Amino acid sequence: MLNKILKKIKKEKLIESGDKIVVGFSGGPDSVFLLQVLIYAQKEMDFEILLVHINHLLRDENSEKDQEFASETAKRLNLPIFIKRASIENISKDMGVGLEEAGRKIRYDFFNEILEKNSGTKIAIAHNLDDQIETFLFRMIRGCSLEGLEGINHRDNIIRPINEIYKKEILNYLDMNNIEYRIDETNFENEFTRNSIRLDLVPYIEKRYNGSFKDKIHNLIDEIREVNEVLKVNLKDYKIISHKKEMLNLELIKIEPPYLQRKIINEYLKEFDLEATREKILNIIKIINSGGSKTLDLEDNHLLKKQYNSIWIEKKILDKNIQKNEEETQIEKIKVPFKLKFNGYLLEAVKDSKSSGQNEFLTNLKPGDEVEVRVRKDGDKIQPLGMSSYKKLKDIFINEKIVKEERANIPLIIKDNEIVWVAGIKKSEVFKGEKNKEGIKLIMRRQDEN
Repeated sequence: MLNKILKKIKKEKLIESGDKIVVGFSGGPDSVFLLQVLIYAQKEMDFEILLVHINHLLRDENSEKDQEFASETAKRLNLPIFIKRASIENISKDMGVGLEEAGRKIRYDFFNEILEKNSGTKIAIAHNLDDQIETFLFRMIRGCSLEGLEGINHRDNIIRPINEIYKKEILNYLDMNNIEYRIDETNFENEFTRNSIRLDLVPYIEKRYNGSFKDKIHNLIDEIREVNEVLKVNLKDYKIISHKKEMLNLELIKIEPPYLQRKIINEYLKEFDLEATREKILNIIKIINSGGSKTLDLEDNHLLKKQYNSIWIEKKILDKNIQKNEEETQIEKIKVPFKLKFNGYLLEAVKDSKSSGQNEFLTNLKPGDEVEVRVRKDGDKIQPLGMSSYKKLKDIFINEKIVKEERANIPLIIKDNEIVWVAGIKKSEVFKGEKNKEGIKLIMRRQDEN
C-alpha cells in the first residue's frame, strides 16, 4: 500500500526534491498514517517534514493527551513540531460560525503561518477516501455545483497523498504494524453534519441498498473530475482590466451556454476561496442578466459588484471615511518633463511630435510648466477634445461606463486649475498640441504593465 501511494506521489508530483512539507498532525489514525507514508517516501525522495499540531481545547484531558502524543512522536522521530492552543468554542462564538468551520479556519491559518515562517513549500493534509465520499454527500445535500462534487482536490500548495485510501485500510495497516494512534471520541458523536453522514447515512445505505456504495461514489467522483476537465474553462478569456481592477466581462459570459456560465462563476469564486453553492451561482447569474448596478454580499467580508458590463469581487471597506480621506491626499506637483508613479499608474511627460491611442496625449504644455496630478474632486469638468463646451467629469465617467469604485483612482493632470487630461479617458481641447509639431506628450501606463 505504501508503494502504491509513493507511485501516486511521484506521478502527480505531489512532493519534489527540496520540498519542505508542513504536515497537519492531530495524532489520529489518518495523520499518523500520513506521517508513515512521508517517512517511507523520504527513503527515495529528498524533502523535509515539519509537524503542526493544534489543540482545540475542546476535549479537556483528552486534548492534552493528544498534544502530548504529538510532541512525543516528534521527539522520537527527531522532527520539528509547532503547537497552537486555541479555544475552538470561543473562536466559533467570535466568528459567529459553527465549530467545524471555526476549526477549519484555525487549522489552515496556522498551517500557512508555519509555512511562511519556515520557508515551507507545501502543506500535507491527511484526508482519506472516506473523507472524499463524505464531502461529496455533504456538498450534494447542500446543493453545490458539479465542480464541488469532485470531492477534496489538491489545491495550490496543499497536497493530500492518502486521499484514495479507505479509512478501513488505514486502520488495518496501523493495527497490523502495532503503530500507536489517538482516537478523537467526538468523531463518534453525530451532532456534526459530517459525523452524521459517516455514522448514520453511509452505513444505512450500505446495509439497506448497496454494500459497495462507497466504491460507487468513488467511481462517480472520478467521472465528474474527468467531465470537469473536458469542460474546463480558462477564466483569463473572460477577464478585463479596468484601471487596476480585474473584472469579468459580462458580454463574453452571456454568449456562453448556461452550463459554461455557471462554470465561469464557479472558477471565479474559487479564486477568492469562496464556497460555490448552486444557489449562490444562480443568484450571481440572475445579477448578470439584470439591469443596473447590483451588489451581492458574500461570506468572509467579500462583495460581488456589477456595474455596466462587468462584475468583480472585492473585500468590504469597513470605513469609507478613511478611504475618502486617503484619496483626497493624493496630490503631486511636478514640473514638465517628468516621470511619476501615482496611485498604481506610471505617468510620463516627454518631448515628442506624435501621439497615438487613448493612453497618449500630445499637448501644448512646455518644458518647465508646473502641473498638478491628483484624483477627482466634486465639480471637476473638462472641455473635451473637439468640443466647445465643458462637461462634468461625473457625466463623462457615466458615459464611458467607468465603474464608481475606479473613478477615484484615475489620475488627472491639471495646469492652472484646468484639467489637461483625464488619463486614458478624456483629452482637453484647450491643451491639444499641434499635429506634427514638437510638444509635450503625456503617457499613461499601469505599473503592472511594466
